[in-house]
Amino acid sequence: MNRLSADGARFWGLAFLGLGLPVCVALALTGPPGPAPDTVGRLAHVALFLGLGLSALMLAARGRAALFALLCLPGSLAAATGPEGVVIALAALAAALLTPRPLTGRGRPARLAAATLAIALAVLARPACAPLAGMLLVPFPPTGRFGRFGRDHLAPAVLALLPALLPTLFRTSLAAGAGGEAAPSPSWPSALYGVWALALLVTPLALRRGPLAPLAERLWLVGCAVLGLWLVVLAQALAPAGHADGLQVGDLLPLGALLVPAFARGRIGTAASLRWPALLPVLAAAANIAALAVVLRLA
Repeated sequence: MNRLSADGARFWGLAFLGLGLPVCVALALTGPPGPAPDTVGRLAHVALFLGLGLSALMLAARGRAALFALLCLPGSLAAATGPEGVVIALAALAAALLTPRPLTGRGRPARLAAATLAIALAVLARPACAPLAGMLLVPFPPTGRFGRFGRDHLAPAVLALLPALLPTLFRTSLAAGAGGEAAPSPSWPSALYGVWALALLVTPLALRRGPLAPLAERLWLVGCAVLGLWLVVLAQALAPAGHADGLQVGDLLPLGALLVPAFARGRIGTAASLRWPALLPVLAAAANIAALAVVLRLA
């Protein structure tokens, strides 16, 4: 029997379900009072969030620890009962599908098509997620290969951005029309954010070192994330008086997916080993279970 390894998809998938499922279900069942369809809708969003997140962890070729951290952040779990959580999971899935470097082989067309669809759905729900299409433009082509680049990279990126025009044409958005006001997020213990900050800072430095994407691609993906941040802030600034909800953590989390293909390191060698720094996100996510007491107290 193979030992569970911190490098394996099975390890991160089981950790995600074991630690995220109880918090998400508790949030769905203890939301604001309302008719039974509201509870069913929250559970459906939780099922989508968990299914898409699990798919991302299983399909990623590198960066599983970062994807796990993104999906199990308190802000992600708090958003899992609504459309915002689905957008976060779609962004994570798109990043996971594009992590093989280089993206070649028989599975390449399917991965590229699925990533394009995931980004298009995220952009349809939240137009400010349009910079996620920047992931489809890397890796950059060698000199003299720009014709093939337009076919293999630029065309999918344009297709992924087309849904951004729909909210402009119809003066609405999928997320805004998906059920009125969002449920208030629980007041997570402040210590939980400190534990997560430690996990997110230490893990990238302590894990096994490997090759990074070229500097030009890292700068491009970081620039896309900054552009997304600017679009989110601009949308808040241009909102009519009395309609601005304020900048929420859930608005920014999908942009974190851009940093996975930029900074996730490739694996060196084939031997998988259980290294303790990789367990830090799991230990941090375990603190979410303690937060269930806060969720239940709000019920």
